[in-house]
Parts: sequence; structure tokens; C-alpha cells
Amino acid sequence: MRLEDFIGETFDDPCRSIPIGGDIRDLWDKPQRLRERGKILRSASGKTMVYTQLAYVPGLTATCGVRGVPILTGYMSGCFLFRYTDADGQMRVAHVGTDIDNPEAGDKAKAAWKTIANNPNVTNVMGFDPLKDVTWSLLTKAQSFGVPQIVGYWDVHGIARVAVFATPPLDMSKRILVAVESALMKPWDVIKNDRKML
Repeated sequence: MRLEDFIGETFDDPCRSIPIGGDIRDLWDKPQRLRERGKILRSASGKTMVYTQLAYVPGLTATCGVRGVPILTGYMSGCFLFRYTDADGQMRVAHVGTDIDNPEAGDKAKAAWKTIANNPNVTNVMGFDPLKDVTWSLLTKAQSFGVPQIVGYWDVHGIARVAVFATPPLDMSKRILVAVESALMKPWDVIKNDRKML
């Protein structure tokens, strides 16, 4: 199944954070392979989809390989998401965990990302900012269901999308998938000059 097949469905929270033990400052110096594979997205009506959850950790850049199952990450708070081909030819994705409340952590996440993006053996670096790229009409639609929450989503081929869930006001543990949109991918040469990436 594709995430698009779940539009209108209700779930228990599909993007609960992945627990990270210890002090994350010990992990600041380089990108981390932080993901949970084999997770099951299960709607209240019984539909299921196997997916990988890419961690979102403020202050870290989390990565994982694209391996034939959808990848979800979020909820988005202003981070960048990327897709690239690593030095071994593997397509990978990354969540750069900038943190506006902790500039030092945000700077560490961006520095870790730049070790990937500026590596001459890494190619096809494309990214997007889900908070900027989601359309206003979609956010307005989500508000009719509850509080909008944005999730980054790569399909089984690594094509990037933005998914918008809504949290119903009467049950904060549930999420409704409102819609999925294509992401506006930009090359690293453009994004590296974005004010948020400097």
C-alpha cells in the first residue's frame, strides 16, 4: 500500500519519537543512522502498511537508506529533508534536525548534514523544507479536522512528498491523514544558501 491509500483514515500516532538514550550531544559530530524499520501503520479501519520511521531528533542529522518501503519522518518543525546518493551508490534520505529554540543544537545538525552534502563522492543531493512547501489550501483543509501536523514522506522509489495529518481536538492521541502532496525538491546548491541553512 501507499500512504495515499490512507487519506481520510484515523490512526494512533504514527510518528511517535524514537527514543535516543544518553546525551545527544555525544552524537553531534556526525550524521546518525537513526531509524526504525518494519513499523506497521494501522488505520482504525484495519488497513496496514509497512514503513520505516526516520528519527527526528533536534540537534542531529538522522539518515536511512531507501529500501523498497515508504519512509515517514516528523512531525516537522522547520527542518530540512534530503535525498541523496551516497559514495556506495545507495539512495539515502536525511532529516536535518534544526532546533530554533536551541541554536547550538541546530548548528550541530546543519554541520553534520554538510559533511554529507559537501562530500565529493555524494551525488544527486536534493532537498525540501516541508513547512515552506505545503500549500495553504491543504493546511486550511487540515484545520477543519483539527490541529495540522506535517510529515515528510518518501515513497518506495525515494520520491519525496509532504503528508498532512490532523490531530482531532477531542482525542490528542489520534491522527487523521488529510492529504499527501508532492514535495518541491531543490538542489543542494540552492538550499545551501537558504537563510535557515547558514
